[in-house]
Amino acid sequence: MEKRPHVSTANPLLFSLHGTELVKPGGASFPLPPRLFLYTRPGQPTRIVALCGTTGKLFPTTTYDRDPLQVVGGSQYATRQALGEHFQAQHAAMRPADGAAMLLGVDGSIREVRPERGRKTFGLAQLCAALEAHYIDVHCPQHGPYAGYILVFDDEGKDRRRPINPLATAAWFETYPLEHYAPIDVVAGPVLLMKSALMR
Repeated sequence: MEKRPHVSTANPLLFSLHGTELVKPGGASFPLPPRLFLYTRPGQPTRIVALCGTTGKLFPTTTYDRDPLQVVGGSQYATRQALGEHFQAQHAAMRPADGAAMLLGVDGSIREVRPERGRKTFGLAQLCAALEAHYIDVHCPQHGPYAGYILVFDDEGKDRRRPINPLATAAWFETYPLEHYAPIDVVAGPVLLMKSALMR
């Protein structure tokens, strides 16, 4: 098994709850507002916070604490703490192995993707197919824990109203902390995380 770089989770992480629903008694589900995030930090209780898109301030809320949480297309979690632990585990494993990309799903899933047989880099058609996108965009973090990596995503993700990606958005806020960067941005739809050399 190929060893992956250790990812420190000592700093708080923000995972979008946009693709998550509150499960009420009787099985009815209700979508959560798009500006809600799980605020996680190892060894501390996970909180649900509302993010002000203008100021970047976080406001804790207990409104959604009474019922299970269902990730759309994924599992149900009895508490916010259980969902936070799931997202933290996925985050710790999302850096790809050498020569591969990691597909970060809007349900918090991760899946390794490799270039097509006989190739050492990804072609445009393969990237579009993996992301279910017509056009792609690439972001190259110049600093922080993802320097040397790129995020490849659907250029029309927000226009197509795709769910905010919880893992990619956590990575975004690790690179661009709320207290230092404005305006606030998020990543919508599935995202490929990979070394920049895989697109040459």
